[in-house]
Amino acid sequence: MNRVTGAVVVVLAWAAAGTAAAHGGGPGLHHDMEVRLDPASRSLAVTDRIHVRGRGTVAFHLAPSFTVSALSVDGKSTVPARHDGAWRVDLGSAGEHVVVFEYSGRLGRTDAQPRRLGFHRPVAAPEGSFLPDSGGWYPRLAGTDFTYRIAVDVPRSQRVVVPGRLVEETVSGERYRAVFASEVPSPGMVLMAGPYVIEERDHGDIRLRTYFHPRIASLAAAYLDLAAGYIDLYDAWIGAYPLSAFHIVSSPLPVGQGYPGLTYIGARVLRLPFIRHRSLGHEVLHTWWGNGVFVDYETGNWAEGLTTFMADYAYAEKRDAKEARAMRLGWLRAYAALPAARDRPAVDFVAKVHDAAQVVGYGKVAFVFHMLRNQLGSPAFDTAIRRLWKRHKGRTAGWEDLRQAFEKASGRDLSGFFDQWLRRAGAPRLALGPVTVKKTGGRFRIAFTLSQEGLPYALEVPVTVTTAAGERRFTVALEGRETRQELYTEARPVALAVDPDFDIFRRLDPAEAPPILRDVTLGAATVTLVLAGTERGRKAARRLAERLLDSPPRFLGVAPARLPAKPVLLVGTTPRVSAFLKRAGLAGVPDVLAGRGTARVWAGRHGDAWPLVVVAADGAPALEALLRPLAHYGGKGYLVFQGQRAVDHGMWPAGTGPLTVRLE
Repeated sequence: MNRVTGAVVVVLAWAAAGTAAAHGGGPGLHHDMEVRLDPASRSLAVTDRIHVRGRGTVAFHLAPSFTVSALSVDGKSTVPARHDGAWRVDLGSAGEHVVVFEYSGRLGRTDAQPRRLGFHRPVAAPEGSFLPDSGGWYPRLAGTDFTYRIAVDVPRSQRVVVPGRLVEETVSGERYRAVFASEVPSPGMVLMAGPYVIEERDHGDIRLRTYFHPRIASLAAAYLDLAAGYIDLYDAWIGAYPLSAFHIVSSPLPVGQGYPGLTYIGARVLRLPFIRHRSLGHEVLHTWWGNGVFVDYETGNWAEGLTTFMADYAYAEKRDAKEARAMRLGWLRAYAALPAARDRPAVDFVAKVHDAAQVVGYGKVAFVFHMLRNQLGSPAFDTAIRRLWKRHKGRTAGWEDLRQAFEKASGRDLSGFFDQWLRRAGAPRLALGPVTVKKTGGRFRIAFTLSQEGLPYALEVPVTVTTAAGERRFTVALEGRETRQELYTEARPVALAVDPDFDIFRRLDPAEAPPILRDVTLGAATVTLVLAGTERGRKAARRLAERLLDSPPRFLGVAPARLPAKPVLLVGTTPRVSAFLKRAGLAGVPDVLAGRGTARVWAGRHGDAWPLVVVAADGAPALEALLRPLAHYGGKGYLVFQGQRAVDHGMWPAGTGPLTVRLE
């Protein structure tokens, strides 16, 4: 779930590990912790007083890299002992108990190579420390949400932050100490520290803070302004901001993470405009969806799609209708690249564990909310959003709760809408039959058949007729396999287009779907050809293939005379890539990319329309520079990189496809 410097950052809400019941109160569990962290030596020492309600034996999980020096239950010492990888503690009779762990250990190095989907070990350095929930750095009772109060002591040059309310902070001698308390039951706990410059602003009753590295401290004022604006936006749209603070924290690591009232993003990425104008608002909104109304993960994760719709897509709509249209087309284009075997119903989405999950859980679900608003109208849609918040704030909600909120606000039965878009994999494929035009009386009659393949969807399909006097817009109901329609215009029609603005989630015709990187990276059948002259270059190319592909890469041993009839990833150094393309009778680097940057990447076709992605870099260092950023541009058709920075990227032009016809 991490995102890297120079790439598109997707900031995620905390995916709850606890049960739905835990959000409503659940088992009583509270951590009262004293933590001493020394980043230079990477040492951590903790005393954790755990208040727990229960009886009998319970198992606390703590990473084996930590040594437990003392353990007591209700004031009575017990000999620390691990069984089956867990610390098993006998609470005795039912009631409230206090279990005290004292332990210490050494954290990992920050320069260790991260896994593709996240940092899973606690790491420390003077430049920045990150203790993720998955790192086992505190005793955890599996499947239970909890509250906490945590006091952290670090060297004077450091500052520390934990999600929650800042209770107090002091500087004494050579040490800095801060105390944080959780404001909502939490499925986990994280801790960040670094040589931060803190800027603060009160926005009403909300404390806004930036914890930025000195080199980006000048960005603080702009981020505080924007955070306040996003809070005001969603206050008015949904309901009052539910926490006392919002913190923006920079990281030396290539991460993009979100927690209740806090976002943690790589320092270099924070310089990029799209973080301020899209990703920051996305994360602020997660304070409502995901961290304010909790997700019932057993019935599917609705929060990522709704947040994408009300943040990323809403900002595009506000800027320009063409930008919003391009985003919808991008979602459809990404879905077109998804192999049928990897398609899943939206209710199966829980978290972005791979790129295929993002296509459904973010893009398709956001598109569903776009269609729902189109059907209900903005007033009813917004009423439902406010109702959802009012009824479920601080509680868990599932897809059925959302359906009921929208039904109550609109007075409509939406069970069919939710069933077809959420509980079925796939999407409709529309077909337009012959179109005839006949002048009758003083009007023109346009007659046509609109159909769909497979099990029908109930659709309200936009149709635009361009006439000599301008455009006329119609909505055609398509509930079965086929409908025969007659439309009338006063002026002579010259063109007809079905869903020209991509308002229906559907399968694109190939003519509407220009090549993108995901055509290759999502395919399990993809093969990779490495073309590099040195061992360093070949190693970088292989590592890049591992980063780009959703499935383990399959490498071709030798360069063939012709590419196999499969999706192909071709990656290597520019001279060898160019020579192979010429030898295989394939087009070389596109003119728009030629001679630019240190690396060029483009998607195309080979053979009988098989997907092809070419990565041509000017040497091994240029290939290595792509390891972090390139994997996050799967929706693009081409890119130019200067080192790690994408200096240009875009989509190849799309054709009109068979759903648009000229009538003259």
